[in-house]
Amino acid sequence: MHSYGAEIQGLTYNAALQAYQARVIFHEAGERITFPVDFAAPISADYATVSRGLALRARALRNRKRGANVARLKDLAEIAAHQGRLSA
Repeated sequence: MHSYGAEIQGLTYNAALQAYQARVIFHEAGERITFPVDFAAPISADYATVSRGLALRARALRNRKRGANVARLKDLAEIAAHQGRLSA
């Protein structure tokens, strides 16, 4: 079983889509892995339900390894630059 912490940032409600939108950031072994996700729910939904829904959606995306993870790519580029493997 994987052990990691999840952080929700930039939580907003999109009335047109009737969905909450946020960035879910997983903290693992000193790395930050970010997924933009949405969760369909009424505006009256409680925070516990919304945050759990967003985290589960992000976890599913992470497990499927769908799409490029821009935040992770940026971190890898910075590491490579510091190690002299990447030049501008």
